Amino acid sequence: MYVQKIDQALRKSDLIVMTSPAYVMHTTGAMKTLLDHLAYLWIQHRPARELFEKRAIIITQCLGSGARSAAKDIQHSLSWWGISDIRIFTGKLMSEILWDQLPEKKRVELTKGIRRLSAKMARIRYDQLPQISQAVKLKFFFVRMMQTSLYENDPEYLDAKYWAEQGWLEDIRPWKGNQ
Repeated sequence: MYVQKIDQALRKSDLIVMTSPAYVMHTTGAMKTLLDHLAYLWIQHRPARELFEKRAIIITQCLGSGARSAAKDIQHSLSWWGISDIRIFTGKLMSEILWDQLPEKKRVELTKGIRRLSAKMARIRYDQLPQISQAVKLKFFFVRMMQTSLYENDPEYLDAKYWAEQGWLEDIRPWKGNQ
């Protein structure tokens, strides 16, 4: 029930923002669980056409290293959902650190990071659909070959049947809308 609400919110959103601290160089267990629950959206299963038109920002933070690795955990799933325009911001910050007590050099560094994120977000063109990356197209076409074969062998196979119903085994592509 909760996953369907999240699924619908993702499909209706203008921008997907995923955020997680880094735990032992990776995303949190809660984020991993969410991504696992949404695994049916992966291209090789039953991807949502709407997600091919989405943009995403991933924000991760930690005190030391690991923020980039945590972001890549999330980015991996989003790209397999068909999202091409994924921007990443990583930072080093912990909630227990008080801004007033930080050395000036550290405040300047953190402020620059916040400005970089703001600049990335400001460059997003909502009046245009994102470009579909070659990586997403290659994933789609490889999976299309697999789904075509599965559908020919068993037209009732759930994922392949979904692909056939979408017209993706023919000439329709999810990033081109309904043709």
